Amino acid sequence: MNSADAPRDEVVPEAAAAELRQHIEEIARDRDQAYRALQEREAELARIQRIARVGGVEVDLREGYRNRRSPEYLIIHGLPPEAVHETHEDWVNRVHPDDRAKAEQDFIAAVKSQQEDYTTEYRIIRPSDGEIRWIRVIARIERDWNGRAIRLVGAHIDVTDQMLAQAKLRESEERFRLIADSAPVPIWVTKLDRTRSFINRAYVDFLGVPHDEALAFDWRKALHPEDLPRILEQQQSGECSLKPFFLEARYRRADGQWRWLRSESQPRWDANGRHSGFIGVAHDVTAAKQAEIELRRINETLEERIRERTAQLEANEARMRAIFDTSNQYQAILDIEGRVTHANRIAVAGMRAGEIDVIGQPLWDAPWFTHTPGITEMLRKAFAHVLEGDSFRNEMRLDFASGERHFELSMRPLFDQHDVVTGAVAEAVDVTERIQGEELLRQSQKMEAVGQLTGGVAHDFNNLLTIIRSATDFLRRRDLPEERRRRYVDAISETVERASKLTAQLLAFARRQPLTPQVFNVCEQVDSVVQLIRPLVGSRIQIELAVTDARLFTLADVAQFQTALINLAVNARDAMNGEGRLTISVRSTEAIPPLRGQSVRPGAFIAISVADTGGGIAPQNLNAIFEPFFTTKEVGKGTGLGLSQAFGFAKQSEGDIAVDSRLGHGASFTIYLPQVPAPQSSADAGLTRIEPATIGRGYRVLVVEDNDEVGQFSTELLEDLGYVTRRVANGADALAILANDEFAVDLVFSDVIMPGINGLELAGIIRERYPGLPVVLTSGYSHVLAENAHHGFELIKKPYSVESLSRILRKAMAEKAPLPR
Repeated sequence: MNSADAPRDEVVPEAAAAELRQHIEEIARDRDQAYRALQEREAELARIQRIARVGGVEVDLREGYRNRRSPEYLIIHGLPPEAVHETHEDWVNRVHPDDRAKAEQDFIAAVKSQQEDYTTEYRIIRPSDGEIRWIRVIARIERDWNGRAIRLVGAHIDVTDQMLAQAKLRESEERFRLIADSAPVPIWVTKLDRTRSFINRAYVDFLGVPHDEALAFDWRKALHPEDLPRILEQQQSGECSLKPFFLEARYRRADGQWRWLRSESQPRWDANGRHSGFIGVAHDVTAAKQAEIELRRINETLEERIRERTAQLEANEARMRAIFDTSNQYQAILDIEGRVTHANRIAVAGMRAGEIDVIGQPLWDAPWFTHTPGITEMLRKAFAHVLEGDSFRNEMRLDFASGERHFELSMRPLFDQHDVVTGAVAEAVDVTERIQGEELLRQSQKMEAVGQLTGGVAHDFNNLLTIIRSATDFLRRRDLPEERRRRYVDAISETVERASKLTAQLLAFARRQPLTPQVFNVCEQVDSVVQLIRPLVGSRIQIELAVTDARLFTLADVAQFQTALINLAVNARDAMNGEGRLTISVRSTEAIPPLRGQSVRPGAFIAISVADTGGGIAPQNLNAIFEPFFTTKEVGKGTGLGLSQAFGFAKQSEGDIAVDSRLGHGASFTIYLPQVPAPQSSADAGLTRIEPATIGRGYRVLVVEDNDEVGQFSTELLEDLGYVTRRVANGADALAILANDEFAVDLVFSDVIMPGINGLELAGIIRERYPGLPVVLTSGYSHVLAENAHHGFELIKKPYSVESLSRILRKAMAEKAPLPR
């Protein structure tokens, strides 16, 4: 290289460098412009994403699930900015519980599969406001050369509005389907190619084929051949007009009948105003067409046909009127408002009401019922019941000027051809004579029952009186040895006790026996009764006791309970002829089964069953065994009061008694008594201890007794016991003595049944006015006591012994104040 070339070699690199710098600056400017453009596009894209509710998501799948969420994603999901790298579990927990399992399964399945596209839809619950939103996921899964998923990139789109719109559309379509299916006429929707997109239930029923077949059914196959050409022409013309058109032709129904249908087709349009098909409705006009054809056919003889029809209607009406008026039943026809439109002759005449007073009036305001209280409201309710399509039947008593009459009234609805209630038919039958006959029969049966009962009781009482009379005659003898005298006195005492028990059985059956209820252990009392009846039933009868719970308590009269069990045991012994097995069981139960026409009685009860292995009870006798006059024993062998006593005791104790028996398989009687809680202490459940008899020690007793003989005997008996007595004949005199000096007496001893103020009322007044003054009541029978117990007053039942009277008075005085030793 020579010296002349050297300067040129130095200039060339500088130019190149300048050119390079210029090129680099241009590249930098282009890059800056591209970066600014990219930022603008990204900002624009972010705005678009926010508007469109689209959020970006990226999941690194190489090691677990490493998420990166775009700001728009966080906004859609209601997440804070720091949740940009939320965990997979955070996403799972945000998914709605009903969609969670499926959403996670879809995601895992897509990752594990070989597919590249991943789409799904599910609901989320946004943490920010708790709002439920629908999310649609559109993503792509990138995989390595082995097909292993390495990255998921996609978008979450909030499609809540679309999903709600779809739900509303489905609801609207379902509502339309329900309305269309409930319509009684065929309805269909067609597309432009004349294929049907919808048919209702009536459409399918008319054709009688499955829904899918009906949807594609060719109506030309069901058209009457004579109508086919005309209908095809009219249909084509109507569809081309794009206006509503009507068609009328005969079609074969599923049952083979030809029916005239009048169809109306309306064009339908889509959202853009383009024609999209037709919607049609068909009505069955067969009756109208037949009437029209018939009208044309008889047009020439119309007047003659009208006369024939009129005569026929008049004849029919006359026949119906004749049947209506000659019926033995009281009949009336009512309109929908309950007004009487027709009433037959027997109803008007028999009810003593002129027709002008009945027609047009509501049934309940008719003169038939105006004199009987309560009937008007009952008939209103009955008619309202009938308007609902039900029938009504009842027996009633009506008051008339001529007296009362009994009727069986029935009312049933009147329906039109569409099964719509248009009124009612009221019918009544006069059953006064039948009821009077039944009452006479019942009275006769009662008298017969009283006769049988009287015969049995008289027999037993005559036996008892014979013993008393004979013993009394012997006691009058002066030469009677002392031992014999004591024997006759004991015989009289025992006989009086037996007579008292017989009277108690009668009162127990009538549920008029004054009871002394107390809480007691049923199982303990059953055990004591078993010990009593062992010698009574004999050694050839095996007694078994079955108790499921030894602590079952009831509130009842212990003596009556024991008597009832003994009576059942004696009946069982007689049924087994003295040989067999007697089983007595005690258990708790939650209800009394339906007995003698009564419904089930729920509650806590104790069931005491007495079962035998005897011959059983004949079915025809099961309903009569508890009657006081009924007995299968020979005359003179018993009054038949044993089961009556048990029945009366159970009913009066708010329980019941049941019997179960078959011939040849023995019988089982079950007494149901109310179950009560166990008492606080065992002493409360025991029987009241009675203090030994003692003398009166000069206490002053006011005797209130209206019967002179009983009063005289009572005062003498009390004086013999050491009491100082004063007697009055009624409650008013007793109150007068106390009003003059309330400390004049120490105790009042009063009968219950007296004229004016009875003993129970007198005791109540004394307790209110003179607290602390003891009152002892006595009675052989009193419905007042049976219905109201004795309200805490001491009661001694007639006949009473000297010892029992002394103990009751002593107890009453002891409760008033401590007695001196």
